[in-house]
Amino acid sequence: MEFKLTKTDRLIVNAAAKDGHIPLLHCVHVTKGKIQATNGYILAERKIDYDGDNTLLDISDIAEHNDSKGLGGVVYTQDGENIKATGRDINIIKPAEGNFPNTEHLYPTEEPVFKIALGRSQLLALLKCLDKCEELIKFYFYDKEKPAKLTQGEDFTGLIMPMHAKWGDEK
Repeated sequence: MEFKLTKTDRLIVNAAAKDGHIPLLHCVHVTKGKIQATNGYILAERKIDYDGDNTLLDISDIAEHNDSKGLGGVVYTQDGENIKATGRDINIIKPAEGNFPNTEHLYPTEEPVFKIALGRSQLLALLKCLDKCEELIKFYFYDKEKPAKLTQGEDFTGLIMPMHAKWGDEK
């Protein structure tokens, strides 16, 4: 088993649970064709070139790996019961035990009511305007040609203008 994770691939750790109360959610799941992470409230997946067995890697282990420019990321290779991570340094890690939750059934299969494209930098800029309290952020979508509205509590309202996007043949 061998696979490579670029710095962008490893950003998936941001979706994993930060505390270790549920060990499986404190991991990234590497499975055929993708890497996944969840904290129980969000799920993030990224396509990767991997055709091996299911592997769980603790996010603490992933965080300490630095890219090798020559390798184009960090290369993970099965080494007996352990995994050798080769990047700027070489680290030996032990895969986590357990089974990652089955996430396939979570994705809606029906057609969306409508789609709206939002710019990443605009969304981040607006989110940085919010208070760091735990109060829910509410999103309101009216139409694909109208702004998306965000609110937090009764004190904050924001808008993000929709962007034109070619949707292609996505599911």
